Amino acid sequence: MRTYTRGAPTVFFISALWVLVSPALSEVDPSGGIAFLGGNYEGSHPMLYFGQAEVEQLQRAAVETHKALAQQIREAGEAMLERPDEYLPPWNPAEFSARWNEVYGNNLGLLSMFCLLYPHRAGALDMAKEYMERMAAQPNWLVKDAPWDEVPMAHSLVGFTTAYDFLYEYLSKVQKERFLQVIGNASRYMYEKSYHRGWGFQYLHNHQPTNCVALLTGSLVLMNQVNDCDEEEGVARP
Repeated sequence: MRTYTRGAPTVFFISALWVLVSPALSEVDPSGGIAFLGGNYEGSHPMLYFGQAEVEQLQRAAVETHKALAQQIREAGEAMLERPDEYLPPWNPAEFSARWNEVYGNNLGLLSMFCLLYPHRAGALDMAKEYMERMAAQPNWLVKDAPWDEVPMAHSLVGFTTAYDFLYEYLSKVQKERFLQVIGNASRYMYEKSYHRGWGFQYLHNHQPTNCVALLTGSLVLMNQVNDCDEEEGVARP
C-alpha cells in the first residue's frame, strides 16, 4: 500500500491546494477581523480550507489552470478505486492496530479531495463512506505496540475530519452523528494527552506540529458543528 502524502499529515497535502482558490479569495476583510472568530463561518461544510462557494472553482481549476496538480490527486484516487482491498482499512481492531497505521488517515484525506473534485466518478463516494465506516468502527486509532505515541492517531484524526468536512452533504444523518462523535472522542483524547506529552508544551518536539494541527483540525469542525446545531435548535451559547 502506498501513502499519497509521503508520511506527512493530510493537512500539509491539502493545504497545497489552497493555490487553486487563493487568487479569488485575495480580498482583504475591511473589518480586519478573523473570519472564524466565534465560529462565524459562512454556512456549514466544507469550511476547513474553503467554503461551499469555492467548490465549483476548485472543480474548474482541476481541469484548467491547475490540471497538473489535480492529475496527481486523480491518479491516486483511481489507484485506490482499482484496488480497494489494498487501501481500505481493516474492520478488525486487532488488525488495524497491529501496524503503524498513519497511512489510513493520509489516504482518506486525499480520497475525500478526489471525491470533491470528481463528484461523478462512479464508486468513489461509496468507497470514501465505507472507508470512514471502517475508521469509525475502531475503538481508537493508536498502534497496539506504541500506545504512548499519538502520531498515528493524529494522522487519522486529520484525514477523518477532512473527509467529514468535504463529504458532509453526502453523509446520512446517522453517519454525521456517529462520525462527529468519533471526531469528538479523538480530539478529546489528544487534548487530554497534550497535558502529559512533550509535544503539548515543547515547541521543538518533532511530534508537536503533527499532533497540534490534528487537534486544531478536529476542534474547528467540532466548534462549527456545535454552532450549527445551536442555531437550528435556537440554543444560545456564551
